[in-house]
Amino acid sequence: MSKDYQEGLKSNIKKYFLFEILISLAFFYPIFNLFYLARGLNITQIAFIGVAWIITNMVLEIPSGILADKWGRKKVLSLFVFLFMCQSVVIIFAHNYIWFIIASILHAAAFAFYSGTNVAFFWDTLKELKREKEYEKLWGKLHFYTMIPSLSAMFMGGFLFSINEILPYLFTAFFLFLGLLISFTFKEPILNKSAQIDSILGHFKESIKTVFSKEKFIVIVLTGAILSFSIDYLFSYGQIYLKEIGLMASMFGILYAGISLISSFGYILAEKVKNNFEFRKIILVFLFITSACILLLSRLNTLWAIVILIIPFFIRANYRLLQRGYMHKHISSHNRATVDSVATFSIVSIAIVFEPIAGKIADLYSIQTAFFILGCLLLTYTIYYFIFKFRKKRLFEG
Repeated sequence: MSKDYQEGLKSNIKKYFLFEILISLAFFYPIFNLFYLARGLNITQIAFIGVAWIITNMVLEIPSGILADKWGRKKVLSLFVFLFMCQSVVIIFAHNYIWFIIASILHAAAFAFYSGTNVAFFWDTLKELKREKEYEKLWGKLHFYTMIPSLSAMFMGGFLFSINEILPYLFTAFFLFLGLLISFTFKEPILNKSAQIDSILGHFKESIKTVFSKEKFIVIVLTGAILSFSIDYLFSYGQIYLKEIGLMASMFGILYAGISLISSFGYILAEKVKNNFEFRKIILVFLFITSACILLLSRLNTLWAIVILIIPFFIRANYRLLQRGYMHKHISSHNRATVDSVATFSIVSIAIVFEPIAGKIADLYSIQTAFFILGCLLLTYTIYYFIFKFRKKRLFEG
C-alpha cells in the first residue's frame, strides 16, 4: 500500500464525516407531508407518491448495489447527492401532480444509490486500513457527530415552512451541493476490485444466495425489513397524525429534531447492546415494544402520544447498526454493497403492498385505523418469531 493511497484512505474517514453532516441537513424532513397537504394533495395521492418512490427504489436498489461494486463506491455516492439535489429543486416548482411523482422518483433513485454504497465505502476504507473492528464504534460516532447539525436542520424546518413552504427545500439543496463537492475528493478503496464482476446477473445471484445461505441471515434481514418499514411509516404518516391531534406546524421541526436525537443515541449505544444482550432477545424485545407503541398510537388522541411516537426510532437506529455490523462481518467485499441492497429491497417489497392500502384506509377512516392494522400485523410477526425462531439458540451463534 503506497503512502499516498494510505493517506487518502485515512482522509476518507474525516471527509465522510463531513459528507454525512452536509447530507443530513434535510430541512424538509419534518414537514414534507405538510408540504404536500399545503399544495392540495390528499392522503391517497400522498400514498401513491410513496408508491412511485417504492417502485423506483425497488427497481434500482439491487442494480445500484451491483453498480457500486462494479463501478466504484465514490462515483455512486456522487450520483446519489446529485439526484437528491435535483429532487429538492424539482419539488420547489411542483404544482402539477406529475411533478411531485417525478420528484419522488428522483429521491428514490438517489437513495437506491446511497443504500448499501455508503456502508460498503466506509467498511472497505476501514478494512484497507485494518481497522474494520472499529466499525460499530466509528459508525456510532458518525451519527453522534451528525446529530447537532441534523437536529438544527429539523428544528429550523418547521419555522422555515411557516415563513415560506419552499424554504426547507432551498436550504437542503444548497447543503447538498456542498456535499457533492466533498464526494469528488474521496479516495476509492481498491479492496472490492480484487474480485472482478464479469456477469451482472451472476453477481446478483451470488448476492441473493449469500443472504439466503443461512437461516440467521434470513431472520435478521426479514426482521430488519419489517421493523424498518413499520417505523418509517410512523416517521412519514406520523406528521399527518400529529396534525390531527393538534400539533402546530412550527413545532414539527422541534419534535423531529428530538426524534433525530433519540435515533443518534440508538446508534451510539448499539455496541453496548450487542455486548450485553443475546441477539435473539434483542430482536424479540424490539419487535414487542414497536408493536405496542404503534397499537397505543392507534388509540391515543392527545399530544402525550408524542412520548410513545419517539420510542421506536431508537429501536430502528439500534437494530439497523447491529444488523449491518453482523452482515458485513460475514460477507466478502466484492458483493458487499449488493448484499446490503438486497436487505433494503426487502423493505420496499413490504412497503409497495401495504402503503397504498393504508393510504386508502386513512382517507376512508383515519390514519389511526391504518396504525392499528400495522400494529396488528407487526404483533403477528412478533408472535411468529417467538414461537418458531426465538427458541433456536444455535441459530444466532457465531
